[in-house]
Amino acid sequence: MTTSAAPFGFSPSRKRGMNPNAIGTNEYPIASGYAANIFTGDLVRINAGNLQTVTDTNEVVQGVFMGCRYVENGEQKFKSYFPSGTSVTDAFGIVCDDPNQVFEVQADASVTAGDLFGSQNFGVVLGAGSTFTGKSGHTIDASTRTSGIAMVRALDSVNEPGNQVAVATERAFLKLNARLVQHTDNFFTTIVSVPTTITAYLLNG
Repeated sequence: MTTSAAPFGFSPSRKRGMNPNAIGTNEYPIASGYAANIFTGDLVRINAGNLQTVTDTNEVVQGVFMGCRYVENGEQKFKSYFPSGTSVTDAFGIVCDDPNQVFEVQADASVTAGDLFGSQNFGVVLGAGSTFTGKSGHTIDASTRTSGIAMVRALDSVNEPGNQVAVATERAFLKLNARLVQHTDNFFTTIVSVPTTITAYLLNG
């Protein structure tokens, strides 16, 4: 089976380690009139206390957007995406922000078995989503594979028919299970010096 490009952003699939497979979400405020669409499956960040879509692949992310709620003309509304420029009150985005969450996401080009199982990190193509479906257009940027720091890490391929990494026609736009490397709760840009006495205790204790 030949696969095709059909981006859907990041979709929660499972948890890492011994964590229960429950999707952990929190709500974050969205500024009224925010001038960008935020789609379900988009990577999002916090800026000046408000939720925004990620605009640069070097950014540290808060998690993945799962929809929103707001009050418009006195009526509570729930939507799968936040429409750009929406002037409302009490706007909140629902975000899957657990750093142990694993997500399904499609690659934009061929990925091989050597890229999987945590051996490679990748950047993300921040593609435009659909105002019809409300779904994200974000995909893994296969050309950015690196053993260094990047936005996401490929863990394995999604186990479904027509998505086998060993088949050339199927790995062209492979669906992957991936985790967020540059997540606000597990990504640090500052190295803190540890006193020698504490280091010795950690090594010997």
